Amino acid sequence: MTTIGNLICLTPRDSYVVDEPIRRRGLLGRLEGATGPFVRSPGIGFPYLVGFLRKDRVLSSGTRVAVQHDKIEGPTPFEDILRDKVDLRRGDRDVLFVTAYTNSAREAYRRAREARAAYAAAGKRLTVVFGGPHASSVPDEATRRGHVDATVAGEGEWAAAELLNDIREGRAVKPIYRSEFARIRDRGTLALDMGIWQGLRRRPQQIVASTTFARGCKLDCHFCAVFLTNGPNVRNRDVSDVVEEIRSQGPACTRETIGEIAPGLYNSLLKALVRLPVLGSLWSDRLIARMGPGFTDRFFFWDDNLYNAAGSFKALCEAIRPLGRSWAAELTIDLAEKPELLKLAYDSGCRDLFLGIESVSQTAIDGLDKWSNDTKAMRERVIRVHNAGINVMGAFVFGLDGDDPSSFDRTLEFIYDTGIDFVVANIIQPYPGTGTFKDAISSDDLLPCTRCPAHSDVAMDYNWPLFDGAHVLVRPKGMTIDQLQEGYYYFLREVYSLTGIVRRFRGHAYELPRAASHLARNYLVSRYGMIKTAHAIRRKSARPVNSIGATEHGTSATGPRHDRAQPAASPRRVKARPIADASNARG
Repeated sequence: MTTIGNLICLTPRDSYVVDEPIRRRGLLGRLEGATGPFVRSPGIGFPYLVGFLRKDRVLSSGTRVAVQHDKIEGPTPFEDILRDKVDLRRGDRDVLFVTAYTNSAREAYRRAREARAAYAAAGKRLTVVFGGPHASSVPDEATRRGHVDATVAGEGEWAAAELLNDIREGRAVKPIYRSEFARIRDRGTLALDMGIWQGLRRRPQQIVASTTFARGCKLDCHFCAVFLTNGPNVRNRDVSDVVEEIRSQGPACTRETIGEIAPGLYNSLLKALVRLPVLGSLWSDRLIARMGPGFTDRFFFWDDNLYNAAGSFKALCEAIRPLGRSWAAELTIDLAEKPELLKLAYDSGCRDLFLGIESVSQTAIDGLDKWSNDTKAMRERVIRVHNAGINVMGAFVFGLDGDDPSSFDRTLEFIYDTGIDFVVANIIQPYPGTGTFKDAISSDDLLPCTRCPAHSDVAMDYNWPLFDGAHVLVRPKGMTIDQLQEGYYYFLREVYSLTGIVRRFRGHAYELPRAASHLARNYLVSRYGMIKTAHAIRRKSARPVNSIGATEHGTSATGPRHDRAQPAASPRRVKARPIADASNARG
């Protein structure tokens, strides 16, 4: 029987960060560079995977689990990982799991190549496994092009267990492992091991406390790939499991043990504040929750849609209310049609909701098959969420059927009118496996920039680094390519300008603490939290789309702007190559 010595879980950087890095300047940038990040969200994919494998004893006590998160730690060379994070003396073989979204697939393949080279030099066998959303959308690409040994598609826990059992039993590894979307309702079916993030180098002071209640979504939106990873049906968990997971994530110290925490800027500042005579005695517990090492007091639901049915949502809110902690989640805005549920959400701690508003055009919404959205009722729904005491992060998509050059200003008008607190924007993307992708192929509307560049050092079916939500990849119908690209930059620059942030403030001028919080949170999230938004803000050429001239070929005289690392493509259509399995994926 083969023994697995080390299981390495690696999250690569987004290609956007690699091709167009932003130097974080100013006091905050220098502080983070010197002390490490204060708060980060590494994700829950690997914690659920490792927790499941340990619970079901697929991983023995002799297997060391190592984590490498390039987004937090930087792209640590594999020679250093082998020296500092794994024990090559353990077991007969090691396994590397790499997860990636579509726009980080290239970096995942690069890291897999580096790992193979490092292990070959060390003289130890390694099995490389690819998983995550991109693996579920294009399950055969990574193995067909020789980047990895196996792919885990769909729900990872059961498929990964089958793969590891094959390795232990000495059986040949299959190219693709795919499990059925199993029942997760029973107590203890899933297990969350957030403790794996203790192995991060320069670990953040606080990791975002995280959980999930359900997998799947009641919607089947034309542009969404969720069904490929989490299945076509909604599957809830037992609320008691959710409560236990939240309780297990809290501060790493108390008022009594604060003197034992490790040295460092954040901890030294915290200890100094707690020791102050009045402030410490009154606010020590809150200071520890807000600043102390461990997990954030506010927790986040990673569900694709937390509101799939009124009954289950009500049961969840009632179960988590006694915890007395605030939370945030993503859900559909039709929750606003149930005022009693909005109040229950607030009473249970909900303070921020991510709402996929998508568009102010009903024609565009209809093209997405998103039946939960009604543009005529959208303003009133947003107001209801605000009146319940909950902040709104509104998500918008541009380049949809029904959009034209006026869409950007009309969307800005809607945002300012409703006072949406935070904004996320993307250009419509043809993610593999989605209806948008299939439509782009059938109509021959994929742009030439979607081809894998001839000079790429990584073989890919398409130019995945551009599939990041910030680039025009499908020929728009209501405007030119350049109008859409520049309009997207213009929109983000406007909505996150100082004027835009102030216009979105829903309070009064005399509410100084609330105004300061609004300004600070918007500034930090747009300049430091969302990399695509930070790029748009720093672009000096972004301007209203109505001022952009168009040539007879459909782009402005300057040509379409795409990723700096890729040559600008002409607007001629390209014949798309079909992706194996993508059009025949489950769901």
